Amino acid sequence: MKIGALISLCVLVVACAAQAPLAPEVLQARMDSLATTGDTLALATLADHQCRRDSTEARQTCLEDYFVSLAANGRTRIALGALERLGAEDESVARDGHGYTHVIGIRSWRPGDDVGTAFRSCTGLYQSGCYHGVTQSYMTAEGTLDSVRAVTLCDAVAPDVAELWLRFQCVHGLGHGFEMALNWNLPAALGRCDWLANSWDRESCYGGAFMENAIASRAGSHHVSVRALEQTSAAPAADHSAHGGHAPQLGAITYKMRDSTDALYPCSATDAKYRTACYQLQGGIILSSTNGKFAAATAECDRVEPTWRPLCYQSLGTNASGMAVQKNKKAIGYCSNGDPAYQPYCFVGVVKNYIDVTANPEDGMQFCRDVPPGKNREECFVAVGEQISVLHPIDVAKREALCAGAGLMGEAPCRRGSALAPKM
Repeated sequence: MKIGALISLCVLVVACAAQAPLAPEVLQARMDSLATTGDTLALATLADHQCRRDSTEARQTCLEDYFVSLAANGRTRIALGALERLGAEDESVARDGHGYTHVIGIRSWRPGDDVGTAFRSCTGLYQSGCYHGVTQSYMTAEGTLDSVRAVTLCDAVAPDVAELWLRFQCVHGLGHGFEMALNWNLPAALGRCDWLANSWDRESCYGGAFMENAIASRAGSHHVSVRALEQTSAAPAADHSAHGGHAPQLGAITYKMRDSTDALYPCSATDAKYRTACYQLQGGIILSSTNGKFAAATAECDRVEPTWRPLCYQSLGTNASGMAVQKNKKAIGYCSNGDPAYQPYCFVGVVKNYIDVTANPEDGMQFCRDVPPGKNREECFVAVGEQISVLHPIDVAKREALCAGAGLMGEAPCRRGSALAPKM
């Protein structure tokens, strides 16, 4: 159903074509009524009507506030469903979807709630931002100086090795939470990630901290996560009122988050042990510095030391996925720039992001099938296999079946990426 049809449906919701946005108390009552019936399509239509604005930023702010309110009182899945409906018809919403899912996750947990229950109410929509938001909300409320609380959180919400993908969302979210709660002091946040016991958890946490640094430092950003925490702190706290608000107390940010003279900063200035995670997240900063021009962006990656250069290209691919809004032809065009020896890593970034968005390997396989034959396609399918291993770390039969779905062109590299023996 397209936006025109959504607007037609809005007549059933609230004669939206001819009316101004609803007053807050009327809007809340309407949202509550629709949420009770689980009508995510009508809620998406109401959001589209309520948040019609002249400027992009004003519409974004309005939508953030809408989803903060909608996600209250255990309605996480309803809010995510409405967001998915709206994003399917409005490309700008899909493009900013990760931020909106952060908002929903932040609102899904309040002091006094069971964090594991809130965490499992999320889904993988738009790169799993809801999970990260729950963790951010918890960390900013409960504090980051308690190392025991920090290192045991993910053991509480995702202890089973069979849920490796879910655990990643938690430890990655810790990085976001540390960075925000420490007022975007990146070195301090990375130091908190060092509390974690194993290298896999630490690297995942580092990635969350670097991602938070990149998002929060964008030019003109009002940072949806901070706004969401402010909103949830100001909202009625019901039986949690004794805990008070939990928005971070922001002072002057003392750490330089970006360097306009160096597209590779902060990676170029961080300790070597953090650079693997950093370069995996650097693509957005690089593309911002080149005004989205991929040829110039790959030239920046070509300045990176060979150890980390593949990761720099991969990070450009991650961003290519978002910029192309998962339109295969556009993403392939973006990744066909730069040194042919490193182009495959860009395609790896695209396809891993595809699967991160939906947790469905078939979405990645369809992209790989569209990639022209050669090394780029082969490594694309290897990356699909690697993602399958994260989604199904101990279920060999499941990995076998999924890689078989890649067909003749992709099964062998998929099996290689998924740590399966070559098929005889």
